[in-house]
Amino acid sequence: MKEEKSYVAQIGRFSLLAILFFLFLSSGVGQYREYHLFGIVVDTESNPLAGVDILLQDLSTSRNYRVKTDKGGKYVLSGLPHGRYQVTVKKDGYETRTFEWDFSQPQERMQKVEMETIILASTEKLKTLTTLKELKQTVAEVMDMINRNDLETALARLQELVAKYPDDSNVHYLLGVTLGRLHRYEEAIPELTRVTELVPEFAPAYQQLGFCYQSLKNMDKALENYKKSAELDPANSANLYNLGLILFEMDKVDEALGYFEQALAARSDDLDTLEMVARCYVNKGDLPRAVEYLEKARALAQNEERIKFLDSFISTLKAQIKK
Repeated sequence: MKEEKSYVAQIGRFSLLAILFFLFLSSGVGQYREYHLFGIVVDTESNPLAGVDILLQDLSTSRNYRVKTDKGGKYVLSGLPHGRYQVTVKKDGYETRTFEWDFSQPQERMQKVEMETIILASTEKLKTLTTLKELKQTVAEVMDMINRNDLETALARLQELVAKYPDDSNVHYLLGVTLGRLHRYEEAIPELTRVTELVPEFAPAYQQLGFCYQSLKNMDKALENYKKSAELDPANSANLYNLGLILFEMDKVDEALGYFEQALAARSDDLDTLEMVARCYVNKGDLPRAVEYLEKARALAQNEERIKFLDSFISTLKAQIKK
């Protein structure tokens, strides 16, 4: 009986140890170390960031794992159990980012995983990005006002913006355009000139300057700016037409014809340009070519008054050709 009790006691102790061992495993202390993670953290300029805290929290057990990046911005986390993790990445002076990493698939062997590069923006960069976003939204609102011809409201808003963002080319350009549409050309010119200083390759600013100078009857400055716009944007038919018109009025017919023909190459169905090409040929004494372009314009015209005018013009030239 003594031996039997001893045997039973041993069985009981063995069962207790098995239960304790099972609980030990289920508690996570003896979990498999299944994942070896490595990666890098950089700033928005792709410079490595040292001392970045990376905290992983198992969503099912709330167990935490933590690692820091080295001086090269790299981190290694070896022996991570399988699970889904809430990840927080933070460093003083930078944004805090959160991710969810899913490593819920159990692994029989250690699985190496190279993580996607984590990019952190500095707080200063974030402020700049926020400002740019707000500015972009405001500029879009102002453009809508201009398109609706609500020019006075747009002007008031733009004057506030230019005081707040004195080096923003978009604000200066829209302010110049708005002042131009309000026929305040002398005020528009400094704003548009500022745009050409900030963004020298922005063709529309030169075109608008040309328009302002043309409206002020300063044809030399108008030509200078229209030509600069044409160099930067040779397919802008409206700009080319304005250039040709000024030169035609200055009796520089051959030069004017060159710009009108360029305008037609960019937009072949423009009635005004077709008519001006015809006028250039009339001036040069080539009446058949003039009729050719007027008939092209006549085929495209829809306005009754314009059709009558073109018919009369064509008839007059044909009569002169017969003589």
